[in-house]
Amino acid sequence: MKNLKIRTKITGLLVFYFLIALIAIGSTLLVSWRLEGGAAAINDAGRERMRSYRISFLLSQFVYDPQEETKLNIEKEVVRFENTLIELEKGNPQRPLFLPKQADVNAQMTLLSSSWHDKIKPHIERILTSQSAEEQARFLAAYRSVVDDYVESINKLVTMVEQSNAHATGMLRSVQIALVSLALIGTILLIHLFSLMVVRPVTTLREGIMRMASADFDVRLPVKSKDELGELASGFNRMADQLQDLYATLEQRVEEKSRSIEAKNRELAALDKEVAVSEERNLLAQELHDSIAQSLAFLNIRVQLLQEDLQQNRTTDALRSLGQIREGVQESYDDVRELLVHFRTRIGTTNLETAISSALEKFEGQTGITTVFKPVGKPPELQPEQTLQVMHIVQESLSNVRKHSKASQVEVNLQCNERCQIEICDDGVGFDASRDAGDSHVGLRIMRERAHRIGAELTFSSRPGEGTQICLILPACSEKGTTT
Repeated sequence: MKNLKIRTKITGLLVFYFLIALIAIGSTLLVSWRLEGGAAAINDAGRERMRSYRISFLLSQFVYDPQEETKLNIEKEVVRFENTLIELEKGNPQRPLFLPKQADVNAQMTLLSSSWHDKIKPHIERILTSQSAEEQARFLAAYRSVVDDYVESINKLVTMVEQSNAHATGMLRSVQIALVSLALIGTILLIHLFSLMVVRPVTTLREGIMRMASADFDVRLPVKSKDELGELASGFNRMADQLQDLYATLEQRVEEKSRSIEAKNRELAALDKEVAVSEERNLLAQELHDSIAQSLAFLNIRVQLLQEDLQQNRTTDALRSLGQIREGVQESYDDVRELLVHFRTRIGTTNLETAISSALEKFEGQTGITTVFKPVGKPPELQPEQTLQVMHIVQESLSNVRKHSKASQVEVNLQCNERCQIEICDDGVGFDASRDAGDSHVGLRIMRERAHRIGAELTFSSRPGEGTQICLILPACSEKGTTT
């Protein structure tokens, strides 16, 4: 039994239990089938009693009032009586109908059959064939005395069948009680066997796993069988041996790996810092090119025109060019100041609301353009790099207002709920956003790149004559106020 597979063990037990249950159930079906056949026999025997008296009644009518119709009814009843008698004697499994297989029942049935053919039926034939009314009356009187004895024999047969059915009913109850007991005992036995074959080995395996999970690598499982659970126990023991060997050198390996990871983390941090510095330099270089380089190119052209005007003594044109050169120099000076602010921008413990408010104060003092700041909600606690990029975007937006919008007022809305949103709106001349807000505009492209670096969303909305709206939506805020 120990060498069998657990599947074979369980299948064998279930098949054995099924066969016993099948035999018990088959026995109950056989007994119930016998009871059904006996009940049908009792029913037909009762009909024979009633038919005997009906034949006696019809014979009386025929004797006192001979009619052909009455004679035909008697002959039909006789045929029915004989057919039922034959079916009782031979049985009919299809109904089902049959008498109990007992010697006294068979003897009583034989007596009934012989009495019918030797006594009852001859009297009926004499009455029907006799031509004398007196003889018919005499035969009728003799028939009545014989039929009473015959009906008594039928009653005796019915009693025997009822007693046999009562015995079969008691047997059926005994079989049913035995079946219930078998189910109870079989269930208890199966539970016990399953506990021995499956539950206990699995419980032992689970306890071993829990001990191993608590770093007890000395645990070993007993191998009590050669089935699947025995193989699992053997495999567990082999695994425990390997883990015990590995654990002996684990601390050394972890220390070596930790030193290696720390070195790689330092290298990665240095590389990240270099990449961040490089990206920031590239962005500032693009801003420098977009502002200073274009201004210097404009000044170069105006200086050439001024030289031509002076050579040709066009004083008025030379003065106008000189004024434009002075404006270009002033604009370049302002651009340089803004770039210096960008270079020097450092965000320490200053929160977003304070940084934006300070930038607007400086902008209003430098340009004279009215600024309005509307903060709503508590700003999130951003990382310094995130705050720095947000302020670069805000300063670039204000620089565009100064250089291009011809606005008289700038409004900045800071709304912080589930997500933090910054809107920068001016009342300037605006521009065609569908045409001029693409990647060809260096300043707008730089602002998009800065937003992308912190995972934010940046949109532009503007129409000629209707001002410009810039919306920066920061990533969702965590419960602690930091962005995710």
